[in-house]
Amino acid sequence: MDTRRGFLKKSALAAMALSLSATPGCICSPTIQATVPLKSRRVNKALVAWYSQTGNTERNGRLLAITMRAKGIEVDSGSLGEIDKSKASQYDLIVIGSPVFYYDAPDYVKAWLKSLPELKGTAAAAYVTFGGPEGNQHNAACSILEGLVERQGVPVAQRAFMNLGSYPLSWAGGRVSENTWANRGLPNEETYKSVREYAAQVISQVEKGQSGQFSKRLTLRETLTWLGPIYWTKRSIDKHHIVQRKCIACGTCEEKCPAGAISPAKNSVDREACVLCFGCLNNCPAQAVYMEYDGEALMGYKDFIKLKNLKITLPVELRA
Repeated sequence: MDTRRGFLKKSALAAMALSLSATPGCICSPTIQATVPLKSRRVNKALVAWYSQTGNTERNGRLLAITMRAKGIEVDSGSLGEIDKSKASQYDLIVIGSPVFYYDAPDYVKAWLKSLPELKGTAAAAYVTFGGPEGNQHNAACSILEGLVERQGVPVAQRAFMNLGSYPLSWAGGRVSENTWANRGLPNEETYKSVREYAAQVISQVEKGQSGQFSKRLTLRETLTWLGPIYWTKRSIDKHHIVQRKCIACGTCEEKCPAGAISPAKNSVDREACVLCFGCLNNCPAQAVYMEYDGEALMGYKDFIKLKNLKITLPVELRA
């Protein structure tokens, strides 16, 4: 059975072959740009919405919203599932955040964007969070902007914010990857300074009437998205189930699952529907979700933080 590392090594050659066989000169996706005029150069009302699994994307979204409110803007904010999409076109600005998920924006986020009503020239911005150092974050943010432009949003900016990685395979078997451990101090105050600056940049772009043009870049990790990395990683997941004697029926795993694949009431996981986001494992407060990768039990993000005695720094605006 292929491991994730084996998959990456083998598929790299296939990905390069695919990219080299492409039409000469076609190394970037079509330009992501406005198809309708910007409806307003004043940001009176904004929406900041996010898909977040371990809290990093939400934390940055909340800080973006607070920073904008401090500038006198009325801001609605929350997770994608909490937002009333029918009112989307009433905003002057929409900012969508997501973690980078297998080198792209998650399908759940893309589907949510497709379900939006026409935005009629609403300014649109994106941000992504990633464990890095290179997670294809530029292209993931572009995927969000693509979805917003398809609904007649006007793209103005995108930004990526690095944090401690939350991918359990990075510390499988007690081996912490070098990149993950190098980011153990993130997010920090520099991260939050960048978030505040991004809020100001987005508002400034709208007030200047400056829409942007963005293109995905042909990278190895972008070509890997063509090869179904979720499918190949799932081949190495030996076990994935709820340990009934540990389950406290809090519903956290069900709430965090974007695929509706887990049911604590039925003590079941639909492994076909599962998109391997690790949300159930990363967020279960009782260690009741059990997963094995190549015969090794995986540890969730919050349990890993506790084990390593790591602390997540909060921006001053979010400290109790």
